[in-house]
Amino acid sequence: MNRNDYVLIDGEIRSASEYEALIHSEEAYAYEVIRVIDGRPLFLEEHLERLGRTLAGVEEKYTVDTEELRDGIARLLAANGVRSDNVKMILSGGRICVIINGASYPTNRMYNDGVRVGILEAERINPQAKISNHSLRAAADRLLTDEGYFEVLLQDRNGCITEGSRSNVFFIKDGEVITSPPEGVLLGITRQRIVRICEANDIPVVMRRIERSELDDFDAAFISGTSPKVLPIREVSSGETVVRYSVSDETLRSLMMLYEKEIEEYLAWEDSLQEIEKGTD
Repeated sequence: MNRNDYVLIDGEIRSASEYEALIHSEEAYAYEVIRVIDGRPLFLEEHLERLGRTLAGVEEKYTVDTEELRDGIARLLAANGVRSDNVKMILSGGRICVIINGASYPTNRMYNDGVRVGILEAERINPQAKISNHSLRAAADRLLTDEGYFEVLLQDRNGCITEGSRSNVFFIKDGEVITSPPEGVLLGITRQRIVRICEANDIPVVMRRIERSELDDFDAAFISGTSPKVLPIREVSSGETVVRYSVSDETLRSLMMLYEKEIEEYLAWEDSLQEIEKGTD
């Protein structure tokens, strides 16, 4: 069975073949990508809060009920015979379409040894809204394919590193975590969690502009996102210039462990809620 034989359209399971134009549309649309672990959508409430902010920013009106979406995702996974993957919500033309994304996650070796990333001179038009940008995606994909990078970091017109093409980026110097100011990047759900983890564990966080010229000043770096979680960067390459980072940095490894704990606690909370709901049926 194909992972995407079926899609969820406005709460109903339908054949994916009927909606190819919507699924593969290159028109701009609001969207969210949610990781599902053993049938449980991770941080679903936070994803829907961000979706609400996106829709308000582009003056679109859709009604998305958390529990109805949770049930719809469960039915979609069952229809496609999937338990763990990413699901993508596409909101376009008055429809809400949810598809199985067929995610590719980092390997254990990547978490141990880090990954190689590049730099792309590009910036989002409206970083506060999660809106598809096919020209940016195509440019990033070309660089990923041509150079074999895991991800590319975006450099804005002022020569600052802002975020990844599909992730946020953090740097570490002497135990201090540095990342771009929130107004200039897409506020990833994982990014938000990492900032809160730092605050709860007395790890200093600084949000400031990060000049490309200072990349070699940092001790370590990592990207964050729905699929990569907290993934060490081994090196940043651009032409003949290569900046290498420690993948064993104490702060980096601590954040990786704390974020995994965050996921475990959320899933345990989800399980407890389901048990309570079963008991009240």
